[in-house]
Amino acid sequence: MITKVTNIHLEKLSQQKIKFIKSLQLKKNRDAEKCLYLEGETLIKDLLQYFPELIELLVIDQSSSEDWSHSEIPTFLASSNDLQKITQLKTAKKLNAVVRYPESRPWDETGMVLLLDQIQDPGNLGSIIRTADWFGIQHIFCSPNTVDYLNAKVIHSTMISAFRVQLHYQDLAPLIEKYQDSAFGTFMEGESFESIPSKKVKLLVLGNEGRGISPELTALLPNKMTIPRIGTAESLNVGVATGILLQHLTKS
Repeated sequence: MITKVTNIHLEKLSQQKIKFIKSLQLKKNRDAEKCLYLEGETLIKDLLQYFPELIELLVIDQSSSEDWSHSEIPTFLASSNDLQKITQLKTAKKLNAVVRYPESRPWDETGMVLLLDQIQDPGNLGSIIRTADWFGIQHIFCSPNTVDYLNAKVIHSTMISAFRVQLHYQDLAPLIEKYQDSAFGTFMEGESFESIPSKKVKLLVLGNEGRGISPELTALLPNKMTIPRIGTAESLNVGVATGILLQHLTKS
């Protein structure tokens, strides 16, 4: 467990804290502690601006010229060697933080939501979350075998959108069955998305990068939409497709 520092003086990063931060690379440890280690000046400064209450502690390069001595958040100085020990990136960053999981918010069943079936690539999930945030989508439902959105790679690709958009992991079938008439799956064949009124879509279902929507969910989806192909590419990246669809489906 993290022990809060009771004063605002900078301290050297201890071996105990290095061990703790490294442990957060494993999902089971992140889930047990309800926190994760994030790296990079842009990301951490955005969190400090918009979600300061979630930051447990800061880890900064001891050579940093920025003055953190008056920070109310426990702040620890780390050598370049220590930063290299705990980084999950190719190059260690100079401003990093241990951050608590965002608060869980239930869906009030208003507005359109995304349903993600077996999205595996962290970059794709990150793009989808960031795109959803851009278009005002507040909730995303993921099948249990979708990549963990609190994976550091996902968070870094979303920046702080992952703290604005609420992700839920659950079986998607009951949700589709409940809103079957307004649930639309994305397929290579189907009705052009441009001909579908935006207000008609409550659930937008997107499938796995290689296999698409699973046969089990496909059987529950009478409404199939597609992005008409003009060129010769075999498929469209799921993150790119999400942006194209939401640009149309979020029109008032």
